Amino acid sequence: MKITCKQQDLNRGLSIVSHAVSNRSTLPILANILLATDNGRLKLSATNLEIGINCWVDCQVHEEGSTTVPAKLFTDFVNSLSQTSVDIAVPDDSNKMNIKSEDSSANIKGMDSSEFPMIPSAEGGEPPVILEASMLKEMIAEVVIAASEDESRPVFTGVLVQVGNEQVTFAAADAFRLAVRSAPLPGDNTSHGDILIPARTLSELARILPSEGAVQMIVTPNRSQVLFHTEQIDLVSRLIEGNFPNYRQIIPKEHTTRAVVDTKTFAARVKSAALFARDSSNIARVKIDGGDGSGLEAGVVTIEATAEDLGDNVGVLNAAIDGPEQQIIFNVKYLADVLAVIGTPEVAIEVNAATKPGVIKPIGHADYTYVIMPMHTNR
Repeated sequence: MKITCKQQDLNRGLSIVSHAVSNRSTLPILANILLATDNGRLKLSATNLEIGINCWVDCQVHEEGSTTVPAKLFTDFVNSLSQTSVDIAVPDDSNKMNIKSEDSSANIKGMDSSEFPMIPSAEGGEPPVILEASMLKEMIAEVVIAASEDESRPVFTGVLVQVGNEQVTFAAADAFRLAVRSAPLPGDNTSHGDILIPARTLSELARILPSEGAVQMIVTPNRSQVLFHTEQIDLVSRLIEGNFPNYRQIIPKEHTTRAVVDTKTFAARVKSAALFARDSSNIARVKIDGGDGSGLEAGVVTIEATAEDLGDNVGVLNAAIDGPEQQIIFNVKYLADVLAVIGTPEVAIEVNAATKPGVIKPIGHADYTYVIMPMHTNR
């Protein structure tokens, strides 16, 4: 193999595929990155057997070929080079790669590319679902916060993806909260079965996706993997087996009291409360007071947190309130998580009673719902 490419292009490609490099595998080859010429471009590949990433880099191909090299060493070395052209050469009879730029050169010992696991393609897969990259990144951020990290219940470590009736819906839940986000898919009437994608996979996808452009989501023929494809990147992931519960049953159909508050102010009050709540099981009392509750009124929402050994905090913010006074206890971390991903200026808090789930919704963005279970305490 003999190629020439720009340092910045190679560096960008390596930073993308490095998200799939395995650091703890018993298979040494998984700590390597595969480099292969592919239709006039350089294809970089990495996999940890759960996800695999391909990234294509523009280059001049002088001789076709492929090899694998240690990911960390190669990535760090390329990153240290100045932004100029880089020549890469691998003799046919060895896997020692020579890398040369105008001010530096190195030889790196690699392993035969035939030992590298094949990253599945979606050839023959189901019809692709076309998503806009910026929307997909937004949807991922809004739902992965609710996915569980408890591997003993695999279904809850995933994000349910439903496509149908010209709409795509992402949903994630653990025992304490649920996040649901929908987006329109105009013209897509294809019937797709539900799939469960690991939340970790989607978090990695969001990190490497471009800020704009089309993304194809394709389920492999045996429905065991999903592929996300853009012009320069492929990410392949295993799917989680199992049935996600009917999350729609968890979403309250109505509310007794609703408060509309400024998102940034609410987030600031929650951040202050979190400093005290972290030493007392993250308990934060949310009080909604709108006067006599006879109609939409100017009222206040109060957030209180107490740390017995340290002190307490009371934060107040103005609110437009519809309904009677309510008091409910939430995990302050779950409030902070959702307020960090809501982009609208105002947000609604909907509650029924101290013992029933509350709902957080962005105002003017009806496609997102965040359900949060109340905490019970005798304190």
